[in-house]
Amino acid sequence: MFIVLIGLIGLLVGSGLAILVEVVPDSINQGHSPFRCGSCGERRGLGALSPLPGATSCSACEAKSSVARLPTVLVTGAVFVLAAAVVGNRWQILPVLLFASSLIALSAVDVARFRLPDRIIFPSLLASVVLIGALSASFGEIDHVWRGLITGLAYAGVLFVFNIISPAGLAFGDVKLSLLLGLFLGWVADSGIDAARLVVWALLAGMIFGIFSGVLVGLGRRTFGPDFLPDPDFPVEEGEVTPLLKTAFPFGPALALSAFGLVVFSARLLEGTGILA
Repeated sequence: MFIVLIGLIGLLVGSGLAILVEVVPDSINQGHSPFRCGSCGERRGLGALSPLPGATSCSACEAKSSVARLPTVLVTGAVFVLAAAVVGNRWQILPVLLFASSLIALSAVDVARFRLPDRIIFPSLLASVVLIGALSASFGEIDHVWRGLITGLAYAGVLFVFNIISPAGLAFGDVKLSLLLGLFLGWVADSGIDAARLVVWALLAGMIFGIFSGVLVGLGRRTFGPDFLPDPDFPVEEGEVTPLLKTAFPFGPALALSAFGLVVFSARLLEGTGILA
C-alpha cells in the first residue's frame, strides 16, 4: 500500500515538474515572465500548462512545449516507486524523493534546452540541505550532513578541474549540478572513504552513460535529421555529419542517473552500511 501511495504521489509531483520545467526562464527566453510565452510574450493560459501529450507551451501562438511532459510524469512516478521499494517506509525516503524530483526536473530541462538552470539547481540544493539537516539532526545522524556538504564541494572541485581543462566537453552547469549530487552521495555514506568511493563510481558511471547517450544522440540525428535533440546554441546543419564520439549532448542526465542509482542502492554497494542500510 505504501509503494502504491508513493507512486500516486510521484505522478502528481511529476505533473508539477512537467509544468515547472516549461515555465522556468533561462538565457534563451530571459526577460519574459515565467508565466509568459518565450516566443510571443503573451500570458500563458492554464490550458497551456497541461502535462498531457500534444499540449502546447502557449495557447496564443501555439508554440510547442520544449519538454516531453507525459514522459516526465511517468518517469517521476516510476522513480518514486523504485525509491519506495528500496528505501522503504522510513524517514530517509523524504530526502531521496526530493533528490529524485530535483534530478528529473533538471534532466528534463537539460534534454530540451542543453541547460541546467540555476533557478532549479540552487533552490534544490538549499531545500536538500535544510531537509536532510533537519531530519538527520532529529534522528542523531548530523555527521552525515557534514559529510554530505564536504563531499558536494569535493565532487564539484573535481568537475571544475575537468571544466577548466575542457570547457567544451564539460559545461559549468554540470559542475554546479555536482554540488547537489555530491551532497547526497556523502550523506548516505558512513565514512569519508565510502563517500569517496561513491563519488568515483558516480563519475565513472556518469562518463559511461554519457558516452552511450552521445552515441545514441548521434545515431538519432543521422537517422531522423538534425532536429533530433538539437543543441539550441550550436545547431547542426542539414547534411552535416559529426563523429559519434564528438556529438554534443546533454551530460546532466547521465551524471544524475549514476548518482541517483548509487544513492538508492548505496546500502547494498557499501555492504550493508550507510544511512539507508
